[in-house]
Amino acid sequence: MVLLINLAFVQDKSDPPPECRLPDATKGSDHLRDVFGHMGLSDTDIVALSGGHTLGRCHKERSGFEGPWTPNPLVFDNSYFKELLSGEKEGLIQLPSDKTLLKDPVFRPLVEKYAEDEDAFFADYSEAHLKLSELGYADS
Repeated sequence: MVLLINLAFVQDKSDPPPECRLPDATKGSDHLRDVFGHMGLSDTDIVALSGGHTLGRCHKERSGFEGPWTPNPLVFDNSYFKELLSGEKEGLIQLPSDKTLLKDPVFRPLVEKYAEDEDAFFADYSEAHLKLSELGYADS
């Protein structure tokens, strides 16, 4: 099952979010757990939300990194996990924070599960996204 999302109406913001609102792409699993843990999110939530990278791309001027994570960054599917497991490929990006999902003994089985079972990814992603959207995160 592939979920198609129309992103024609989405506009990039001119400025990135304030620091500490998003994880640092150069850091590892402890950092991911620290950032997301402060929001009450679990390891399953962290990996599922990372799968959101199946959409879109990195912009060098914002993150220092450039490129999409998947061959078709306009389709929401489990290809992020498949690409992550298959290793680096020319034209696609894998951030250090993505690669740490493979090194961590709790994260990796979830990556493998989502690569094999798209419905499981969709179910866990929707729960994690709902948790994230209901946080009521206050600006600091």
